[in-house]
Amino acid sequence: MGKQQSIDGFYTAYLTGIAGQSIGMFVFTDGKVAGADAGGGRYDGTYIVSQDGLSIVADIRFVMHGGLSITGAVSGSDPLTAQMKIELPSNIQPHRVHRLETPLGPVNAKFEKVRGM
Repeated sequence: MGKQQSIDGFYTAYLTGIAGQSIGMFVFTDGKVAGADAGGGRYDGTYIVSQDGLSIVADIRFVMHGGLSITGAVSGSDPLTAQMKIELPSNIQPHRVHRLETPLGPVNAKFEKVRGM
């Protein structure tokens, strides 16, 4: 069994929903996650590594001011917000697509680790 790679680092995310595509940057470090996407979405939350070390579970709050999200949800004068829980493998492979079920609709995401911490 090989050494488990640390999830901590900077990631580029390629995101696709029913209404469009976007790109984002995320940072995972010391149990916290933060990010932003090209559509103006902001992501803040926490994560834990599973006991077996094979996956991470993140609780993330998404906020977007104005516009149409890639899921088709629209933000008017009030910000669009959603709280979501996602699970990813702790050894993220750059060409693997992950289907994320969010309160705003499904999102397909590919994460590519840019660098560690």
